[in-house]
Amino acid sequence: MRKKKEFEENNEPSAPLWTLTYSDMVTLLLTFFVLLLSFSNMDKAKFEQAAHSLKGALGILQQYPSPRNKIGLYLENQEMQQREEIIDNVTELQRKAKELQMAEDINIQVTDNGLLIQLGDKVLFDVGNAELKPSAYPLLDIVGKTIRKHARTILVSGHTDNIPIKTPIYPSNWELSSARAISVVKYLIDYDGVPPELLAATAFSEYQPIVPNTTPENQRKNRRVEFLVTWK
Repeated sequence: MRKKKEFEENNEPSAPLWTLTYSDMVTLLLTFFVLLLSFSNMDKAKFEQAAHSLKGALGILQQYPSPRNKIGLYLENQEMQQREEIIDNVTELQRKAKELQMAEDINIQVTDNGLLIQLGDKVLFDVGNAELKPSAYPLLDIVGKTIRKHARTILVSGHTDNIPIKTPIYPSNWELSSARAISVVKYLIDYDGVPPELLAATAFSEYQPIVPNTTPENQRKNRRVEFLVTWK
């Protein structure tokens, strides 16, 4: 009898019985969340595959490599509706540029927190002029639609090549690049409904080239207006 009593005392559970049920519940919850995470990764992979298909729209000029490694990371941080809008608008911009035979003068890059859109001056202006060409309106409308709803800031900058200009209206490339940036800003406000408090216009003249001004082709690439967009 004594041996039986000693056996029962020595084999008492080391922890309360309710902890066994609790540990089972925690294990099931962990399994559940691992399953949810796997579903999330699957959706992300599908989305990155879709974003990868836009490589033509996100790197139109050959001298700018398509940022395929960044597009998935950037867009996954946006709301799903915003992702779809950005992709649709970028695709529409590419289609319109091809339709107008201006695809070589448009480039879109993904930055760490937004977009950089570059439009060549051939798209927007005549040589030595800051008045927008009517053919530029459809492209600017698409840009305005892309940025007006979700942007935190939009910096519009004018750039020229290194060929000097001296006219009564534009004494130097500073005045020309400034006037071009302002023309674009005013259009976005007046015709595309972009909130003016989001916009800023600046001029870089010839001092921020993207390629050396060594050939007429390179000079053409340097004559551009850029939209640096940061998202909310």
